[in-house]
Amino acid sequence: MLRKISFIFFLHVFLTACTTTRINWDPDDYTVASGDTLYSIAWRYEIDPDDLAKWNHLSPPYIIHPGDRLHTKESDGLAADKLTIETKQQQNKPSEITVRRGDTLYSLSRENDVSVARLAFINGLKKPYVINPGQTLRLKGKLDLSSRQANAQSTTRVTRPVISTAASPVETNRSVSWQWPVKGKLIGRFNKYKNDAKGIDIAGSEGKSVKAASSGKVVYSGNGLISYGNLVIIKHSRSYLSAYAHNKKLLVKEGETVKAGQKIAELGKTGAEKPKLHFEIRKNGKPVDPLRYLPRS
Repeated sequence: MLRKISFIFFLHVFLTACTTTRINWDPDDYTVASGDTLYSIAWRYEIDPDDLAKWNHLSPPYIIHPGDRLHTKESDGLAADKLTIETKQQQNKPSEITVRRGDTLYSLSRENDVSVARLAFINGLKKPYVINPGQTLRLKGKLDLSSRQANAQSTTRVTRPVISTAASPVETNRSVSWQWPVKGKLIGRFNKYKNDAKGIDIAGSEGKSVKAASSGKVVYSGNGLISYGNLVIIKHSRSYLSAYAHNKKLLVKEGETVKAGQKIAELGKTGAEKPKLHFEIRKNGKPVDPLRYLPRS
């Protein structure tokens, strides 16, 4: 009898614990594992790394630890926080800024949450939107050049120091020039609806050189992503990432800067049935067809 009571009590505690776990579990959260980086997690969920960082209030160099829980979607609470922050930012936003070396109209548009079209319109700029260090740009108002001088006294102006060095290419939305990472027969084409076809497959012999398809910064080098084997991910700009999977050997580490055409790995078959390079390009976190970007061979 005592044994039966003990078993019933244990079962009750166990089921209560399970129920509590289910209530607290959030399917839109991810638990960081050993070897994960912000970029590998964003890659797994096909989301923009910048968005993932924003949703989790992370700043460069995006340090995360095993056991951390990261939001993989913008929750209602985060959206409300964002709305509050944006409202305050709108109230405190300066009316003018001074162009720094390395700035582009696109980077300033993103930095100040003003569309490129509006920023160009209120400053009377036409394509290709050439701006120069020291130049003043307005963030608010209508295009009325005749009244600009009259309104100068009532305009809030923030002057920022001119930086002597250009911004890092991977932190801007520069145009990316692509080249083939390896020469070989195309044995797999892109299909966004198939999990194993988010890029292209190129056949090759084991040990063959795998090269960076464009200049950039290595943001992942490891084997923590299922079905990719030994993997390298390179960030080329704010929008573009590329990935090189199934390698026999990785020759670059996270944080390294690489040049287009630089050997970054040796072709292999880790996570695959035969030697091949699986190559992907992501734009703002989403897979795109590499054949639309690579030169015709």
